[in-house]
Amino acid sequence: MSAARGSPLLLALALGCVAPGGAPPAPRLPPLADAAGRPAVIVLVSVAGLTAERYLAGDAMPALAALASRGVAAEQLETVAGAGAYPAHASLVTGVAPAEHGIVADQLLGERGVRRAPPSHASQLRAATLWQRVAESGGSVTSLDWPTTTGAQIASLLPDVTPLRAGERWSALAAAGASVPWLADRLRAAPAAAEQPGPARDALLIDLACAAFEAPPRLLLLRLRGPEPPLVALGPYSAEAAAAFSAVDSELVRLLGCAERTGILPQTAFVVMGDQAFASVHTALRPNAWLREAGWITPQGRWKAFARSNGGSAYVYANEARTAVQVRKQLEARADESRAFRVVSADEMIERGADPDAWFGLEAEPGFVIENAADAAPFGAAAAHGSGGALRGEAGAGTGLVAFGRGFRRGVRVPRMSQLDVAPSVAALLGVPLEAATGRTLVGVLRLAPDPADAVAAPPAEATPRGR
Repeated sequence: MSAARGSPLLLALALGCVAPGGAPPAPRLPPLADAAGRPAVIVLVSVAGLTAERYLAGDAMPALAALASRGVAAEQLETVAGAGAYPAHASLVTGVAPAEHGIVADQLLGERGVRRAPPSHASQLRAATLWQRVAESGGSVTSLDWPTTTGAQIASLLPDVTPLRAGERWSALAAAGASVPWLADRLRAAPAAAEQPGPARDALLIDLACAAFEAPPRLLLLRLRGPEPPLVALGPYSAEAAAAFSAVDSELVRLLGCAERTGILPQTAFVVMGDQAFASVHTALRPNAWLREAGWITPQGRWKAFARSNGGSAYVYANEARTAVQVRKQLEARADESRAFRVVSADEMIERGADPDAWFGLEAEPGFVIENAADAAPFGAAAAHGSGGALRGEAGAGTGLVAFGRGFRRGVRVPRMSQLDVAPSVAALLGVPLEAATGRTLVGVLRLAPDPADAVAAPPAEATPRGR
């Protein structure tokens, strides 16, 4: 077994990110591009649950911390409404809120409640994406497990697939949907451990990204989910979550090494960012139990009103306005009694760009997680110890972002930015239009022309006194 597919500790030791005693030394990183101008290649990497504390204050990701000091580091990347993985990834490549791009939650809603299927198919996106604009400009795109890309017109595509039936395997589904033979061949040979999100799948995806660098695309999209299982099962402050982020850190070092070996590193820009922030939880809240008790949900699961959970929040749907008014009154009374959640008005939902089909929303208090079940008690011990899905990306609910390489300034801290700002800023770096984006283009993090500060830092030779 290679180090890339071993334990997080062995992987980190093999790449020099963790000393045998357990303390992370300064990571060995290749020299990064320090030049203005558009990159030939831009790599967008999403890391499940990545927050700024992992690279600004913690020691689990020493390589990313070093890269943050050499490039652009966000102190908080404000999440979009619902803060689920699918809405976030769609906003990161469109620059618009979920209400506009149409990916409003991590799972689809049906007549019997929440379906197991996520919104994986690209036809569900209602906004222009970075990959479309790059392709229209004549550039090539590689996408590796990026959400909502199944069926997308992407030259080299490993689609976003989820096994839903007994006996289905992730690698087989992905191979069947792969757009080029080499991707399908690699997926068919995937190790068994890669069937579930975790270090082995992340290592496989880095292998595929390294292979893509041999004929580098203009844009590469890559999702790493390794930290997700321990963040959910054990919580964001567990040792297992820290080990998972250490493993991702080592994989990022390997990705840079591949870019260096293929000779593209000086012309490449990287953006590493989180999709959602996970908070510690202890108690499960099940508003659908109250709705079933009141008759809004039948014993067979059909509903006139239903709350679809995002984790830390939920959207409430109803079949007519009168039902919505009655359900809201009922849930407001429960909120007052329990002090476990609040009702979110339609106006606030609209302002946040949340699902326009929901009548109103719910937001859990810290420590509570909203679940979809209607056939259980309204409150119970939470099965998970961590949850994402907060409705508001305010203090403590944001993710992180580190950007470095060609076209990015060095040593820049961004106190606060939005996930909506990523796509227009990347589009400006790529030199492609993204007119519908509502996020800001953060020109202060880009270095498309020589920085005036360079002249101050390096005075002309004739200004230096002779004799030195």
